[in-house]
Amino acid sequence: MNKRFYTLCLLLAVIPFVLLTTQAATAADEKPPAMAEMWHFKIDPAAQKNFESALAAHAKFRKENGDPRHWFTYTPHTGVLGRDYYIRHCCFKWSDHQKYNELKVHEELGSDWANGPGQYVKKTRHFYSWVDHENNNWPEGTKANLLRLTHHKLKPNSDIGPVVKEISDLAKKMGWKRAWGWSYERNMDGVHLTLAMPSENFAGFEPPKPGFEEMAAKEIGKDELKELFSRFDEHVESLSFQIMKFRPEFSVIHDK
Repeated sequence: MNKRFYTLCLLLAVIPFVLLTTQAATAADEKPPAMAEMWHFKIDPAAQKNFESALAAHAKFRKENGDPRHWFTYTPHTGVLGRDYYIRHCCFKWSDHQKYNELKVHEELGSDWANGPGQYVKKTRHFYSWVDHENNNWPEGTKANLLRLTHHKLKPNSDIGPVVKEISDLAKKMGWKRAWGWSYERNMDGVHLTLAMPSENFAGFEPPKPGFEEMAAKEIGKDELKELFSRFDEHVESLSFQIMKFRPEFSVIHDK
């Protein structure tokens, strides 16, 4: 088994690939909705205290002043710390997204952002992603205080979908005891596939026994498993990994 995919196997090994340009035409009919929106803000680490104080106040303002969405905020636990904040909403249909953007409250919310945390932002990145509900396993009530993220940059014109489904079906068939989520993003750099593995705490990072590789080898055989992983890896150009921490104090979470 090659080194790159072995890293993925240790994390989970479950996984379809659909280009976002293709999904845009069908996402409105998907049940449940599969589109997600993400804002990535970079700040000067020297302004961290002021930015976080303003961000907490802004999150409260949004919740109390007409933003109907849930916004979940994460910061890196590994890598460069103190400058990156990721704020995400999931999930919606494009038609609902249009209605959300037409809300009159955005002017007031935007003004509060600009006069609050926005004044400390050095760089903003905004993008959409497509969430693969069919091949994910994210039971209701899953605790995601920590997220282990594996980012795959896919080779141009990759058709990884059939292989992804094989691995996903295998994991579900053998009752792999993990929660996982897959999403796809297209940007100027290409198409990226991200695997998110949630955990309530660090103890949740302990791999279950028997492990995925051991269970899968018993299910389909070692040679077949190696061949399956190799076919997946043929579509991957590069791989990166990080751990993210959920920050409820900076999030907009409405009562049910």
